[in-house]
Order: sequence, then C-alpha cells, then structure tokens
Amino acid sequence: MKKFSLLWLLIFLVACQNAPLNQEDKGTVDGTFKAGSYKMLGDKGRIGFIESTFYAGEDQKYMWHFWGESSELDGSLLVKATHEKTGQEKKVLQVDALSGPNNTADAHIPSLMSLPESGIWLLDAYIGGDYFGTVTVKVYE
Repeated sequence: MKKFSLLWLLIFLVACQNAPLNQEDKGTVDGTFKAGSYKMLGDKGRIGFIESTFYAGEDQKYMWHFWGESSELDGSLLVKATHEKTGQEKKVLQVDALSGPNNTADAHIPSLMSLPESGIWLLDAYIGGDYFGTVTVKVYE
C-alpha cells in the first residue's frame, strides 16, 4: 500500500511541475523581504516599498526604498507604470530628489500613488534619468 501511495504522489508532483500556467499565473508579482522592521515588496537590496495592497483608482501612501551607490541615487525619481495585459502606461510618481537612509535602505521617499485599473502593473523607476529597477504589483478592484 505504501509503494502504491508513493507512486501516486510522485506522479502527482511530476504532473504539477510540468503543468502549463493559467493566464493569471503568468503575471508575476514581486516577492516580499524584510528591511528594518518592515516587510517590503520589490527586489531585495535594490528597490522596494513597504508592503501594501493596491486598489484600482485609490490614492494610497507608499514609502519607496532604494539601495545602491550614492552616484546611482542622485537625481530626480520618475516611476512609470505599465499594465501587463493592456500596455496602458501612466506616470505615477515624480520627485526632484530622494531623501536619505531609512529602514536599512540608502535612500527613501514617501509617495502617494494610484493605478487606474485592476491587474498586474510594472512600476519602472528611473533615477536621474537612468533605469534603476522595477517592482511588479497586483492591483485589486
């Protein structure tokens, strides 16, 4: 009986590993990581903001954090959002300069952002005109 159960478990695991992704699974959302006493969403050691849920059409506060050399963190910040399925683009944040260290990050900035519709959005950050990183988020109705 044990051999039979183990065989079915093995078949199930192999089948799940090779199963195609459904449409919702194709949009990845960045993972979380710990920085200071906060849980962040983004790319650990590079870019992130304090984890929060996005709701379509609602302005919400987000504290962005950046890790890098001082030369990379010098200049204005521009964040452009792109909807993964529709390709809709929107400028969601623009500030003249970043603030200093916070929560283990080398720089940070508070923000108020809103995304117009539900789905997966790519938030591309540019500092001083240069691409810095992307945070991928899921927006709910």
